[in-house]
Amino acid sequence: MTTIYLAEITAATDAAGTTTVLRYSSGTGYSDPSAAGWYEPRIVQPANLVRSMWSSGTTSGAVEVGYGELVLANIDGGLDALAGYGFDGRSFRLLVGDDRAAYNTFTLVLAGTMEQAVFTIGDVTVRVRDKLALLDQRRASPNLYGGTNSLPAGVDGTADDLRGRPKPKTWGRVLNVSPPNVNTSRLIYQVNDGAVQDVPAVYDNGVSLTKGSDYSSQVDMETNAPSASNYRVWPAGGMFRLGSSPAGQVTADVTQGTTTAARTAAQILNAIATGPGGLTGGEVSATDIAVLDTAQSAETGVWVDGDHSAREVMETVAGGVGAWFGFDHAGVLRMGRLAAPSGTPALTLRRFTMAAPADNASADIVDVERIASDDAGRGIPVWRVTVGHSRNWTVQTGGIAGSVTAARRAFVAEQFRTAVASDATVPTKHLLSPTIDRETLLLTQAAADTEAARLLALYSVRRDRLKVRTRLDGALVAAVDLGSVVSLTLNRFGYGSGKLFTVTAIEYDAANNLAELELWG
Repeated sequence: MTTIYLAEITAATDAAGTTTVLRYSSGTGYSDPSAAGWYEPRIVQPANLVRSMWSSGTTSGAVEVGYGELVLANIDGGLDALAGYGFDGRSFRLLVGDDRAAYNTFTLVLAGTMEQAVFTIGDVTVRVRDKLALLDQRRASPNLYGGTNSLPAGVDGTADDLRGRPKPKTWGRVLNVSPPNVNTSRLIYQVNDGAVQDVPAVYDNGVSLTKGSDYSSQVDMETNAPSASNYRVWPAGGMFRLGSSPAGQVTADVTQGTTTAARTAAQILNAIATGPGGLTGGEVSATDIAVLDTAQSAETGVWVDGDHSAREVMETVAGGVGAWFGFDHAGVLRMGRLAAPSGTPALTLRRFTMAAPADNASADIVDVERIASDDAGRGIPVWRVTVGHSRNWTVQTGGIAGSVTAARRAFVAEQFRTAVASDATVPTKHLLSPTIDRETLLLTQAAADTEAARLLALYSVRRDRLKVRTRLDGALVAAVDLGSVVSLTLNRFGYGSGKLFTVTAIEYDAANNLAELELWG
């Protein structure tokens, strides 16, 4: 048997968006009764893809992706008709298996999307993209103000103020945001394009206004003004109305999500990913949501007032709690948080001369390289961690009313409060021991203290980073993905008895049937 690759490309054939699936193989072609059709032998280069947690020295936010290209032979012109097809944003699948094996034994290497197909005289090159491209394209706040108010009626702004501006979005709990005034005649402000649980506080130049009873509908809100120096909330519409003209800047605290458990980073990431026009529930790992919720159950929140992609906002949320997110080889959105590797390894990496362990899968090492660490502290153990928390979304250093308390003045003047964890013994050994400063979306001192202590424990000790090359096969693809824990046994660097590592980057070199794993631990 010979290892071959199968490519399944969904393309639009006409202006109406009618789609078809194009099937190609490496080798001499492939067919099987359980497959959907004949796989034409045109693959010259299977698409390679690199996915990594590491981005500019961090392991939070979106997974970084290096794009690959699928090259198809077209010297005979047999694919020329595809030049008029639409490939961008459509589904792409790459599978690996044996040429004489049943289709259902093939392993999915990559489920992604595409940019376009480039045609030359001799070949067709399809640029493959990770599904993060879909989150890049989708807007976090897709709805715009139409400017259709006929004052004093309406909550859509006017042609002279809000028309064309994205409506604000709130996920979780946020402090001191500056909502747009959607009706200047009736002093109505919007904090979320959708329902909120509450607007527990509204401020005018820092002065806290008195909260009245909630409105039941838009009609109720537009008809009945609050008392002077009061405000009332329409929760279902994400709006509130003032009872008198403000003296200055209007800000508000907002709570979206029915319970504290609905306002964790994992739940907010899921809500953004599966929002209107987004992923289905089955495209997000429910297990990962539960695991991240357990690892970081603290309340958090994010405010969006402007044109931002879903990915940008998700990066803010994930980075705010030290989490990462990205799609796995099967096209499922995964999320997690880098931690010291522990537990039962998904795979044991070993020199081919060593006996394979009996308790878990194993793979032979083709090559191993110890590389400089690019994580926090640049590989040198850190001695102090500072964590920013309780973000103030509107910094106010002037114009605050004289009656505002000193505590409130201090809060609005700074964007973050801080928590600090340190170990003064680390510089005794490491004279250049650095510090870490992190800005988070955590909302309490206690949660920030816990996060600072966690980061210190993670980065105040030796951490190694390796590149390991091994054979690419279906078993490895199925067993290992970003965040997986593997064991490495090597007669170097103190790894003779085996050491656990977390997989932080994966590159599939399909053309050479090799996989390169970056390991951290």
